[in-house]
Order: sequence, then C-alpha cells, then structure tokens
Amino acid sequence: MQRRKKLTLITDLAALAIIAIALAVSMAWSRDIELKLGLLYYVSAADVDEKDIVVLEQKTDGVRVSASGSDGGLSVHYVDVGQGDCCIMELPDGKTMIIDGANRFNHHKTAVMDFIKNTLPSDFKYFDYAILTHADADHCGSLDDVLNAYPAYVVYRPNVKSTYAGFTDPGADDLLPYHDEASSATYKDFLVSAYKTNDDFTPQVIVTDATDDTQTIYGGDGDDEYTLTFYSPLYANGAYSDANNYSSIMIFEYRGFKFALSGDAEKENEAEFVAKVESAKTDGVTDKYDVFTDTYNVNVIKAGHHGSRTSTSQAFLDVLTTESGARSAYYIFSCNADDGNKYGHPHAETLDRLKAMGVPDENILRTDRVGDITLSVRVDDNGEYSLFYGDNASKPIEPDDPPELPPCIYPEVLIYREFMGIKLKWGVVAWSGYAALVIAAALHFVLTGNGGKSANGKGRERK
Repeated sequence: MQRRKKLTLITDLAALAIIAIALAVSMAWSRDIELKLGLLYYVSAADVDEKDIVVLEQKTDGVRVSASGSDGGLSVHYVDVGQGDCCIMELPDGKTMIIDGANRFNHHKTAVMDFIKNTLPSDFKYFDYAILTHADADHCGSLDDVLNAYPAYVVYRPNVKSTYAGFTDPGADDLLPYHDEASSATYKDFLVSAYKTNDDFTPQVIVTDATDDTQTIYGGDGDDEYTLTFYSPLYANGAYSDANNYSSIMIFEYRGFKFALSGDAEKENEAEFVAKVESAKTDGVTDKYDVFTDTYNVNVIKAGHHGSRTSTSQAFLDVLTTESGARSAYYIFSCNADDGNKYGHPHAETLDRLKAMGVPDENILRTDRVGDITLSVRVDDNGEYSLFYGDNASKPIEPDDPPELPPCIYPEVLIYREFMGIKLKWGVVAWSGYAALVIAAALHFVLTGNGGKSANGKGRERK
C-alpha cells in the first residue's frame, strides 16, 4: 500500500509541476490570452474612468501599445527627395511616422536614408507608422528600402492591387471595392517589405479606408494628444480613371495646429471631399466631417501632386482655411525641376492661386529652393506652444465655437473585466485556478492514496 501511496503522490506532483510550467510560460502571452478569453476588452474612452484604462489606442490587432518616450513637441520633416514625396514625423510621444518614400533611384534612396540616419536618434530601429498615399514610383520607389532597414509596426497601403507578373498581392483579399491595379516592380517591392515579418514583430498592414473611423491614428495623452484622420478617397462615382485619385487626404492635428497632406490627389478626389464636407453641414449626421466649419483653419498645407494645376483647387483650400487663415498658412511644395520633372511642377496656376489669396512669398516653401523643410510645434519663450519654421513662430488660429467631437471618433481603450472588485487579469485567473488544482490534488491524495482503508480504518479483506 505504501508503494501505491507513493506512486499517487509522485503522479500528482508531476502533473502539478507540468501545469505550473505551462502557466508560467503562458504569462509571456498574457495580453493575447486576456483578449481571446474576453478578460480584456475594448470600450469607448468616453465611457470609462482614466484610472481603469489599460491601453489607450486605436482598436487594432498586434500593434505596439506603448511609446518610446520623448521630450514632447512635434517635428514634421518634408524631406528633399527631388521630384517625389517623403514626409517624416517625430511625434510628441516619441513615436515616428513616414508618409511616402521618394523615387526608386539611388540618389532618392540616399536622400531618405541619410535624413533618417542624421535626424532620428542613433538607436532608432522601427517606425511606428508608415503610410503610402498611392502607388506611383515617386512616392513608393525607395519605401521598400526604408522598411527593410526600419520596419513599421503599422503600415497603411492604398486601395491598389499589385498585378506584377508572378507576384501574389498578400493583401488582395482586404482591398475595398473600386480598387485600382498597379503592375510596377516598385509597388510590388513596397508590398513585400510592408508585409515582411522581422525578428521582433509582424507588421499590421491596413488598406486605407476613409469611411472606417477606427483607422484614425491617436496618440499622446491629455493636452499632448494628437490625431491623424483620413478623409478620402470616397469613391463617390465608383473607381477612378486617374490613379492619383487613390491618394488619401489626411489631416494631422496637435495642440490646435493642423497639417494637411494629400499625396497626388487630383481635383476629382478633392471635389468629393469638398462635397462631403458641404453635405455634412445639413445631413443631420454627427461625423468627422463636421469639424470643417466656416472658422476651420489648417496651418500647413502640402500642395497636392507637387503643385500641379489639377490639385490644390480653390474649393479645397476654402474648406481647409478661412480668408485670413489662408494668408498665414505655410504651403509645402515637394518638387525639383532638374530631377525628372517633365511636368514643370509647381505649375504657375497653383502659385498664382495662392498669390491671389494673399499668401506671402515667405510662406511658400519649396524643396527645390530650400532643401529639407522642417516645421515644429514646441514651447516658445513665453511657455506657450507655437508653430515654428526656423525662428519664425505662429499661434494656432482658434475657431469661434469649435464643434464637439462626435462620439464615433473617441479612441477605444482596453479595460479588464472585474469580479467582486478584482480585475480578472490572466495571472490572477491562472494562478487562482492553479491553487484550486493544488487543493484538489491534496484531496485526491488523501482520499485515494490512503492504502484503500475503509471508513472504520480497516483495510479490505484479501480474497
């Protein structure tokens, strides 16, 4: 009987040891387990107390949830990449973003890579966000090199399917209706780098959809909160005949200062955006387009399509600025007449449009004339936040009655389920369950490992 009792004890202890090891290992994936089991779930930030928030973030899967830290402030760099586009943002919470990645030739790649090396911290390894506005080579040409060297946690791709010969677009099933197609090697190379798993994470790749408010990027806390919101393309009349119209109109906002970017969006894309803004004034629906009131002002506008006459229309500018706001805004032109710019960007019609609005020459910033352009939002000598270009500082233009943010664009947050005031974290649930198993094993040993004695303490008679 002692041998049987010893065997029971060994078996129970071995089982408990295996379970303990498994539970200990599972702690490395506690966040994933909590989400799968529903112990941790998303709710609107408007519905919970700040003390209960686990993570404040846009609702996405597999995205890094903490910032790397920063001294605060915002820097927006329009990199001089010749005839092409590349914008790099250093965000207030220490995160980074790259929008477009120049053309494909060596001097374009060198311009971007050298800028990253010379401007971002020496230990910089990853972008938090990468956004490709559309599939043209002068926007995506060197972005694959950038992402191969500095992968991005979250990548926003245009609604464009790669049809490069012999290549299967890894995100084809995620594309929206009315998507475009591109057969170029440069776009294919971008997609390969965007989806590639590295040693630390697998990037999350999102097809940009202006109708999906959960794609809005949120960051920072309190007064340091920032957003990047997508407002187009809207496909009001179905697919576009011009591939440039698959570009997104985006607005980044921080501390009351606003930056507008629109890739190569042409007048059709802009017109749909303007029409949406106008209809929002009377449609009775509360949504993100309601912010465009008659007092709305963008402080920095990147001219669409390098200053082409078919972009940055008057109607588009009228939505983004007031008459006085237009005169104080900065206008960015990313172009270079000596770098394959056979279209002559920026066109005189666009520059004349700005001149007619009273925009001073010093507010028109061109990479072909001044090189890299950096604007920053930081604390000035009076302890207030201002927009800086060089030594010039300006204040945000406040609307008379800023509209209340609609509920649909509050960020989503993670909170724990509770039982009797106890947050049901995986560690609590797992080790509480383990404690119950230990108790059960002890009872098992007492009841079955006692040598088979009966209730009166006598063993059963052998036959």
